[in-house]
Amino acid sequence: MTDAIPRQWSSVPGGIFAVTFFVGLLLVGDQAGAFADSEDAYTEIFSDEAHRILDVIGSLLLMVSAVAFGTFALQLGEMGEATRPSSVVMRVGGGLAAASMLMAGAAFLTVPASLLLGDFYGDPGLVTAQPVLPHFGYIVLVVGSAIPAGALMVASTRLAPFPTWLRRATIVTAVLLVVTGPSVIAMLLAPIWVAAIAVFTRRAAPITREVTERVLGDGFS
Repeated sequence: MTDAIPRQWSSVPGGIFAVTFFVGLLLVGDQAGAFADSEDAYTEIFSDEAHRILDVIGSLLLMVSAVAFGTFALQLGEMGEATRPSSVVMRVGGGLAAASMLMAGAAFLTVPASLLLGDFYGDPGLVTAQPVLPHFGYIVLVVGSAIPAGALMVASTRLAPFPTWLRRATIVTAVLLVVTGPSVIAMLLAPIWVAAIAVFTRRAAPITREVTERVLGDGFS
């Protein structure tokens, strides 16, 4: 079998994820950073209309990044067809992480969007229990997405095209992401890693299934 496997399989969705997740997380950082603060802290955050608009934009970007990450994971899984268990872990882990990011984005979106729509239609919007949804979004983001994303990273080290240095760096990144997950700053490890994979695969030349067979031997199917 000599069908070419394109090395550019993840560059586009990977790049989209890296940019949208990074910018989105920065824009909703106050909501996530105020985790466990009093309700007054959130009242102050959401009292500024300009801040609410930025929160809405950031939340939508996080949701876009979730779709991009899910696509990236599916393409990564296709590249991992040579190692079936790793392929399954990458697809399932990526899907769970993407779903968690999507829920987190929706949670961060709800309060500022409700208040903006309330201003537009003359309704009060969501004015009580404002910290609940941002708290939920934070937990879903740092726990619900970090663990499956870490599993995806570890599984990706089984991909034949990856050089040894990239595999080692991936393992370290996965461990740091899972262990330091409660830190919002640590979540930036995910877009950095995805961007690195996207750049690597974009610059690398195509490989063939024949090469993959030689590298993986009987593990190829």
